[in-house]
Amino acid sequence: MSDNNTINSQYAQLSQQNMIDSAGVDEAGNSKRGGRSGAAGGGWLVAFATAMGALIEKAGQSLMDKAEAIGDKPTAADSTELTVQSQMYSMFINAVSTALKTMGEAQGAMAKRN
Repeated sequence: MSDNNTINSQYAQLSQQNMIDSAGVDEAGNSKRGGRSGAAGGGWLVAFATAMGALIEKAGQSLMDKAEAIGDKPTAADSTELTVQSQMYSMFINAVSTALKTMGEAQGAMAKRN
């Protein structure tokens, strides 16, 4: 199941990059709107996106570990538990994505006001 680990890792990296993209900064932490968005480059929104990306990767790894532990002949209980864990993973990713989008839009709206 190392292919699944590779896919999971690639998905986590893509999710993290999407979060950073929605934060309005480039990979170096420079604001796409001009100037720097924080002293360390990236500001709090990028820090949040990075932290959430790490949590998504950890949750994905936990899901993969559960799938590997079940093996080729899962019981109904194992299958149900894996389905629940998979749905929770999906809801977590959607919640993080929505939170980042909302925070990024709010930050953009505040920047327009000033």
